[in-house]
Amino acid sequence: MRRILLLLAGAAILALPAAAAARAQSHGAAPGFLVVRNALTDGGITGHPVATVVVRGFVIGHIAQEGAVAIYHFGSGTVSTAQASGVDLTRQVVTYRGQTGTEFSGSDFRFRGVGGVWRVVVYGAGVSLYAGGVGRVSLHGSVLYPGTDGVYSFNGERFASMPSGVVKRRLGQK
Repeated sequence: MRRILLLLAGAAILALPAAAAARAQSHGAAPGFLVVRNALTDGGITGHPVATVVVRGFVIGHIAQEGAVAIYHFGSGTVSTAQASGVDLTRQVVTYRGQTGTEFSGSDFRFRGVGGVWRVVVYGAGVSLYAGGVGRVSLHGSVLYPGTDGVYSFNGERFASMPSGVVKRRLGQK
């Protein structure tokens, strides 16, 4: 009986660190959120991107005026495709560092990438974007029209005018 109790106590002592490590991994990075409303940058479709989002999570958006969005899905396992809908919408295959994606362009269209790891690059005017998960974001507003180039918010913070230069932030935290 003593041997059995000693064996069980030893197993419990060895199992505690493994259980604690598994719990810490399951509570990885907390997701963050980004909201962009009615944004634009100088140069339209041929200028700087309004936003570049690389995230494990989701990205959904709307381009009210003329714009383009390049969407790349990285990952293995589940198959997930980018989607877009609109009346005047063109699609073409694009490549980023060997990864194939889809570029949608036109006016007044919606797009989304949900589940997995996404790289979404948005150009144009009238850009609204919602992203959630863990990753990184780069934002760029207008140099010529600061203060009227849309607003953005991270994690429920107060909305601020789009930056005149490039601003990079992490989405989510550890």
